[in-house]
Amino acid sequence: MDNPDPTDFGILDGISEVIATTKSDSGIPNAAPIGIIRNHDRLCVQLFPGSHTRQNAARTGQIVANIIHDPVMYVECTFGDPGPEAFEYPGGMDYPVLKRTSAWILFECIQSKGNRFELTPVRGMIRDKPMLCINRGKNAVIEALVHATRYRLNGDAQYLDLIRHYDKIVQRCGGSSEKEAIARLKEIMETQ
Repeated sequence: MDNPDPTDFGILDGISEVIATTKSDSGIPNAAPIGIIRNHDRLCVQLFPGSHTRQNAARTGQIVANIIHDPVMYVECTFGDPGPEAFEYPGGMDYPVLKRTSAWILFECIQSKGNRFELTPVRGMIRDKPMLCINRGKNAVIEALVHATRYRLNGDAQYLDLIRHYDKIVQRCGGSSEKEAIARLKEIMETQ
């Protein structure tokens, strides 16, 4: 679908968490969670210096938002890239999409100020429309990931306390996938 409406993809006002896919100069796909900021019809992201996502998006002017509901995939993409077998190039598109995504949107992105990149939807596809209820465990995994990346940036121990707090919510409210994701996050945090 050309010129897709982000609302149809669940990208509403506020910050919508997605997994962004980009590619390097040599065509190597990259995947990382990002938050798309929407204020009415204005869409943007904050991409931080030193990240592959920023380098690739700045170079190509494109980024794909993968709408995915698997919390394990968020953990894996936060601390590394999935292998090439996790990606596909639908419809002959020259840009990587995660195979397990429920929907995706290709955006043109233009750096506007500092770390901010403005987004314009170009093309998209909705693969399935599951009716999803809010799962506090899944949301807690995402919050724990945000704090894990902040801990990595500055080493402030308060973020470890927050991760433990969200782990308790996952144990109480999450399903097996959320529990697997938080266990993987804790494993990664202990080894790094």
